[in-house]
Amino acid sequence: MTGPSVSKALLLLCAVVILLASCGARVPPSTAPVPVTVQLFWTHNAEFAGFYAAERQGYYADEGLAVALREGGTTIDYLTPISDGSAQFGHAGADELLVARAAGKPVRAVATIYRRSPSAFVALADTGITRPQDFVGKTIRVTPQSLTHFRAMMARVGIRPDQYTVVNLPSEVELFASGQADVWSVYTNNFLVALQQAGYKLNVIYPDDYSVHFYADSIFTSDDLIANNPDLVLRFLRATLKGWAYAIEHPTEIGPLVVQYAPAADAALETAKMMAALPLINTGEDQIGWMRPAVWDGMATTLHDQGVLAQPVEPTAAYTLQFLKAIYGQ
Repeated sequence: MTGPSVSKALLLLCAVVILLASCGARVPPSTAPVPVTVQLFWTHNAEFAGFYAAERQGYYADEGLAVALREGGTTIDYLTPISDGSAQFGHAGADELLVARAAGKPVRAVATIYRRSPSAFVALADTGITRPQDFVGKTIRVTPQSLTHFRAMMARVGIRPDQYTVVNLPSEVELFASGQADVWSVYTNNFLVALQQAGYKLNVIYPDDYSVHFYADSIFTSDDLIANNPDLVLRFLRATLKGWAYAIEHPTEIGPLVVQYAPAADAALETAKMMAALPLINTGEDQIGWMRPAVWDGMATTLHDQGVLAQPVEPTAAYTLQFLKAIYGQ
């Protein structure tokens, strides 16, 4: 190529370079991940397996999110950070969200992971305690989180509060056989697993068998985030539900996964907790995370009957199916 042809080629190349340079400002740079904080209600353990899986499997990154999982604990307020905006999402019992809503906190569930409550009551097998009626005259260890379930169950079978004694003791295996309580409230995916692994033979009594149906671990956010940034809510929930699906499909991986967040954790115990949680999450009735209005209505009625709600609350104010419907195409 010589003469005029070379000149034309050079001019064309220069024009392309100039055009690309002038368009550079209109080419969007790689978008930085959106920071998201999740306030957990307890310390790191298998109960949060879906969040860990979503992070480690890259589901949050795929949605353009950088998620920080903030631990909870006995001294941590895990509701206020969501209502005041210092965290975008939280994890709490569904009944707690109804109580918070009645107290004026603008929080709302967007999915429920434990659609069957892990709350149960256990006694040593040789005590002959097999039903709530056997609690009469006994000392019952009840955690604050299980108190409403317990009272509702006892009311269902006609047992008055003056017919038993309630105490609050820590969830310590060493205390279980100390005689300080005849019956212990447990979570079937946590303290019950620890007791069984310690070798105790137990009778297990479930409030669910006495028409006390409560949702448990729920993912929630604020009214403000739902109204002003629904796309962020959708992306976060979609990734988190994918994480829970992974955890359900790979439960034996959860123990080692928990250790990545809590190095002192017992991987075998955490895997056993995940196995115990499977029927609470994957009930076979609906998709993972799905919520039924009838269950929310029943919880609100029970809380009202037990005098737990500070003010009357419309159950639909405490949850929304908006994002689950979008994710599952309903």
